[in-house]
Amino acid sequence: MADEPHAVLPVEPGLSRSKSELCCNPVSKLGGRCALSVYTSRSQHRLPMSVPAARRPKGQEMGDVQSGADSHQFRMFGLSKIVIAVVASVAWMAVSSALILLNKDLLSHGFHYPMALSGLGMAFSGGASFVCCRVLKVVDAKKSMTLSFYCTKILPVGLFMALTLHFGNLVYLYLTVAFIQMLKAFTPIITMLSLFIARLESPSRRLILSVSFIALGTATASAGEVNLNYTGVFIMLLSEIFESIRLVMTQLLLTGLRFHPIEGLMYLAPACTFWLIIGSLILEFRPMLESGAFLLMAERPAKFLAAAMMGFAVNSLAYIVIQSASSLTLKVLGTVKNALVVCLGIVLLAETVTGLQGFGYGISIAAFFWYQRIKMQQIASEARTAALSSVANGSSSVIISSGGDKGLPQYRSVPSLDRLDDAGKK
Repeated sequence: MADEPHAVLPVEPGLSRSKSELCCNPVSKLGGRCALSVYTSRSQHRLPMSVPAARRPKGQEMGDVQSGADSHQFRMFGLSKIVIAVVASVAWMAVSSALILLNKDLLSHGFHYPMALSGLGMAFSGGASFVCCRVLKVVDAKKSMTLSFYCTKILPVGLFMALTLHFGNLVYLYLTVAFIQMLKAFTPIITMLSLFIARLESPSRRLILSVSFIALGTATASAGEVNLNYTGVFIMLLSEIFESIRLVMTQLLLTGLRFHPIEGLMYLAPACTFWLIIGSLILEFRPMLESGAFLLMAERPAKFLAAAMMGFAVNSLAYIVIQSASSLTLKVLGTVKNALVVCLGIVLLAETVTGLQGFGYGISIAAFFWYQRIKMQQIASEARTAALSSVANGSSSVIISSGGDKGLPQYRSVPSLDRLDDAGKK
């Protein structure tokens, strides 16, 4: 994509210019200028505008076109961003798919300990993110963290993150890779119910209808499964429930923190690893000793190290995709990736997928895209309402992007035209 998706703030009729707020596209900050867009309710058209960084001379038109050099620089910037988005998207799909197949291979050939495997991956992610933030300074991590805050906010989220990973890996001991990817389409239903119970969301009729079709498609796919294992289905359901609880707790406990994703991983990964180590010591340590699992790790270190590195790579690439495209792009890519893994399971692992399964999965995918469209329309509507309320109340906080984490609109204070003039006078 050429730039971050951004909302254009409407200007109500009758408002003076001093009360009009501008939506600033952060990608367009080139050549000492800030490219702005104003959306007037009278004309219902976008008016391209360009404002110097310091102070515009009085009387100069606000709609001046940028110089040819700036325009060329902007086009090159947009092109490079598209290339980054495409490369990151392909890399994320490839690494994520490879990680699924590698975990399936490790768990199916002697190492039947999903909690220990998840702990290895999260420990590596925590260490790698710490190096990025504190040693290499690749990420500007300035947030301070008290022990009290960590124990009351981070550790609870880490617990449900650990449960999600444990059951998400455990299910590979019971179900085929292809069928697991089909069951993942059921996740939006669990998430919507969890948000509704926590009173964080009020689903509309269209949203309920879309998730009902997802449920219908998933049920159809399950009915067509040749080697249906009810224990495996229950474990997969637990993984999705714990994932939805994790999302709800993240919204309730960590709202407003605005961590960089790698910085957030630096704090969450150790918390998740802590719970996984405790669980593994209680449930898996003795069986691992008796079965010689530690010797297996010593014999195949490359595979275990690769699995740990891929886990961190998936998180890092997901962040790049969100930054260069949007969170919606990542969700769509996730659906495409799941379908790709279904095909890989058929080709590489000789798994059986019946026609009824394929039909049900097709219904789930179509309903999922409908669900995402409804969600984005809902977010846009809420953002517009918030913007109108902001203008009515004289606030200068405006929406600049819908591409943040989890698709939530991002806010930033932008000065009005008169404030720009005042800044120049000072």
